[in-house]
Amino acid sequence: MTGNHTTSFPDTGGIEPFAGDVSVFFDPSHTLILLRGDIDLAVAADLEDAGRDAIDAKAPIVADVRAVSLIDSVGISFLVRLAASGREAGTTVSLRGPAPRVAELLTLVGASDLFVWDNSPEGAAS
Repeated sequence: MTGNHTTSFPDTGGIEPFAGDVSVFFDPSHTLILLRGDIDLAVAADLEDAGRDAIDAKAPIVADVRAVSLIDSVGISFLVRLAASGREAGTTVSLRGPAPRVAELLTLVGASDLFVWDNSPEGAAS
């Protein structure tokens, strides 16, 4: 191939695309895992820590995935393993939202029945 090859990226107004973020919040009634941005290999270690901490808390788990902009096999695998571990520990895992892409992929891999789906506008855990 000859000539200049230039890759064009969308204009983000100087703002970097939102990298993934994983946060865990503990409450006596439930444990909240908040996932935001790109949930992929870059946050794999954070996902593992969040899942372990949530299971160890021995409370119902709410995974808030409303702000997920991208999720790959690492993120989907995390959610499926979280739900399976929750069941083994005798607790429920609810998905708050979820973002359309997350719901689509979980349904595609046949894992949608592992979760309690919370689609309420307020996002209150059921």
